Amino acid sequence: MTEVLVYTCEEAAKALKTDHETVATMLRRGEIPAYREGRNWKVPKTLLVAYAENRAIEEAKERKRQAQEEEK
Repeated sequence: MTEVLVYTCEEAAKALKTDHETVATMLRRGEIPAYREGRNWKVPKTLLVAYAENRAIEEAKERKRQAQEEEK
């Protein structure tokens, strides 16, 4: 069996446990790195993983910043 290198929009949504329209919007906005082949989005697996990791890190930093502000 071959390893998956790219996801479709629907597969990326499933991997992120969200709906297709949310991912489609994020792809159109350039929030998730991807490229198009015709009308179809192709999301490299490694970039999708990096996107999810970076988003979690950034949101954690923001929560930490807010908590520190509240302590003052």
